[in-house]
Amino acid sequence: MRESFKLILFAVLLVGFFSACSDDSSSAPEEPVDTFDASVVCPAEGVNAYGEPNRGTFTDARDGQVYKYTTIGDQVWMAENLKFNAPYSLCYDEIDGFCETFGRFYSLHVNGEFFDAFDQELLDTICPAGWHVPSVDEWSTLANNMGEGKKAARRLMSAFDFGEGYTQGSDDCGFNSLPGGTWLLNGELGSDVFYGAFYWTSTPKTESTSYGCVVSPFGLSFEINYPKLSIRCVRD
Repeated sequence: MRESFKLILFAVLLVGFFSACSDDSSSAPEEPVDTFDASVVCPAEGVNAYGEPNRGTFTDARDGQVYKYTTIGDQVWMAENLKFNAPYSLCYDEIDGFCETFGRFYSLHVNGEFFDAFDQELLDTICPAGWHVPSVDEWSTLANNMGEGKKAARRLMSAFDFGEGYTQGSDDCGFNSLPGGTWLLNGELGSDVFYGAFYWTSTPKTESTSYGCVVSPFGLSFEINYPKLSIRCVRD
């Protein structure tokens, strides 16, 4: 009788143990549901807050350069890198057609220095009239609209095949982030060329450095600026 009781008690405890395990597993945090919908976040058709088509082109009155743009959430972004011949900028010509595709490389610091404060006048006028260099907060808003993390970056990255080192994006919203990489002080391109993009922000990091926004297969991140970076402008 005593042995039967022990067996029954053991069975009850065993059932309770597995029941507890089951409860614990059911309460484990679930992966967040991906609710991104391009038709909602960045519809190709329709009109934006400026009364203009959600996607289209505009002309930079300074040099006649025509740029594509796209509307993502409440923001309107250039869909190409800036090509305006501004002070301290350069057109990398060691690779045929590079500048035409990826735009120019820029410094926004005083006297074009690697380490220095922003040249405020240059920062305020580098983009076409009605546009400006985006802040860290504005880049973060873009990332949030696109779903954050790796998914956001892939949705912003160009769908064009730039070669073996490039992970093609889906370019869901027509942003067309281009893997132009960075320009180094030795006159060469960084190892990130054809891998990811590195854009200026208007946000200082210290008194002599600034934040750049990196768009790569790993997501969007903010890092200290390199000597010269690409620029992607956002509407005022």
